Amino acid sequence: MKRTRCAYWLGTGLATVVLLLVATAWASDDPNAGANAPPQSSQTDTSSDQRDQRVSGRITAIDTAAQTITVKALLLSKVIKVGSGAQISIEGNTSAALSDLKVGDRVEVSYRLEGDTLNAQSITRTSSGSKESQGGSSSGAN
Repeated sequence: MKRTRCAYWLGTGLATVVLLLVATAWASDDPNAGANAPPQSSQTDTSSDQRDQRVSGRITAIDTAAQTITVKALLLSKVIKVGSGAQISIEGNTSAALSDLKVGDRVEVSYRLEGDTLNAQSITRTSSGSKESQGGSSSGAN
């Protein structure tokens, strides 16, 4: 009897956690989230996709040919197009390039949804993916 009750509560708790994770992922991926917010200007209906959105996470892939980065947030990965107008900032250098970013870097990306494409407006590296910047190496010589 005790085992059945424990299994019931364990199953119920697990189902609740899964439901919350799915709902959170669904809400953060919804381009219409916050649709009740007042419009910023009196433009055509296509301006509803022009709101800046943000994602923070680690870079898991960089495609220099397609000019895209893949950023893995807590639950989702987003492929973001890095056009020539995107501002990339690394350690105060606001004129950095896509080639200065590395897989494993933690970034914060401001982007706009234009059609089916996420276009980066700004990318800020918040920490490097290298071991040196994570305290993995010593400063003394061997």
